[in-house]
Amino acid sequence: MKTCTKPLKRTILIGIVIFIFLLSIILCSVQYVSYRNILFRENEHNISNILKYVEGKIDKDDLSMCIETGIRSEKYEVLQKELDEIRDNTDVAYVYVIVPLNTEPKDNIRNVIAGVSKEEYENEPYVMVRLNELSGDAYPPAAAEKYLKAYESGKLTFFEGVTKWGDDYTGLQPLYDSKGNRIAALCVDMDIRPIDSVLMSSTLQIVIVVTAVGIIFAVILFRWLTATVTDPIEQMEKSVTAFAMNCRDQKNEDQLTIDLPKIQTDNEICSLSVAIGQMAAAMKDYVKNILSAESELARMVVLANKDALTSVRNKNAYDTYEAELQERVDKGDTNYAILMADLNYLKRMNDTLGHDKGDLYLQNCTKTLCDIFTHSPVFRIGGDEFVVILNGQDYENRYALVKTAREIFNSQTDDDSLEPWEKCSVALGLGEPSGTENESVQDVKQRADEDMYREKERMKITR
Repeated sequence: MKTCTKPLKRTILIGIVIFIFLLSIILCSVQYVSYRNILFRENEHNISNILKYVEGKIDKDDLSMCIETGIRSEKYEVLQKELDEIRDNTDVAYVYVIVPLNTEPKDNIRNVIAGVSKEEYENEPYVMVRLNELSGDAYPPAAAEKYLKAYESGKLTFFEGVTKWGDDYTGLQPLYDSKGNRIAALCVDMDIRPIDSVLMSSTLQIVIVVTAVGIIFAVILFRWLTATVTDPIEQMEKSVTAFAMNCRDQKNEDQLTIDLPKIQTDNEICSLSVAIGQMAAAMKDYVKNILSAESELARMVVLANKDALTSVRNKNAYDTYEAELQERVDKGDTNYAILMADLNYLKRMNDTLGHDKGDLYLQNCTKTLCDIFTHSPVFRIGGDEFVVILNGQDYENRYALVKTAREIFNSQTDDDSLEPWEKCSVALGLGEPSGTENESVQDVKQRADEDMYREKERMKITR
């Protein structure tokens, strides 16, 4: 009798090991690439928001003059504080302005300004960037080339870079003065080490799950070493191989299906067939969820935080912003004020002219508020109630801006050439931190509310 050189047990074992290995690689590869893309897109979204915010704070002409003269202006000092606050209040690694020069080994970057955290001020004062200071050997030529290429592209660019400060994901936005001349590059760095840690942890979980399921399958299959199970196993092996090949680099989750043969053995092989089908369905759902996570998250964030009628932020966004502001206040930040705005005549407008004109009235009043307080977020927290958190330049000019707002609204009310829904009448109230210990943002908002109601009463008496 001829000795079997390839026992069925060994053949099945080899097949199972190969299957588990391929399945692990495919699933881990899809998961790793998809999840990594999602995480980097989230980082790009966050970096883009920060770049837009900071760019709005920069007077490009003033900054250009600082670069040309090497003298720090008042606006430069204000910008330094803004960048320092971003370092302290966000998870960015670095936020800075530079001028890429060349790709030489030394002095390939000119530093303009960079945010410095409170901890760095206390423990590492030497990290503070000096205006027009050259970078020395801080940027390797390869990194300098990425900065220069992104800068010369003239548009927002993202890239990974390695410098002496670490491995970061960088967003670079070229800055232009009022004449259209490119003067510098605004950059935000995010530390990508947390991303690598999350990816490694997630990949390890997938490997453990797939390996565990594979071991279970192996134990079951090794009980079926008779001629009556050979054919079903071969059929299943063909289906699984086809599925594995179909999964390779597959971007369409609808194609992640397995065509299992119809097995009616009423034993463990039938259970295995069902289990493989369930695993394939679970894999399909898992990959689908990963691919759609970012778009769904972005859609939900927009819907949850935007007022549909006026396009400003809604009550939900205000609650979130207030909580974040309270955290900054608890750390000693009192450079803010709260403006309450209550629209007059909205109910009369709806009752007499119709809700469509009432909606126009709301939109006109909102636009006026946004046009005046251009550096501060505006929230609609009720039907006719709005809150403006005065920050930055708006905070510094708060009294003048509130006076301007009242004059504008009064002028609209008295202008007979305007339609009724264009005559915005708004009662305003300003609340400021008093410096009292344990004072909350709610306390400041309450003072603004009280001031607004006092003005509303004065307006009623005047009418």
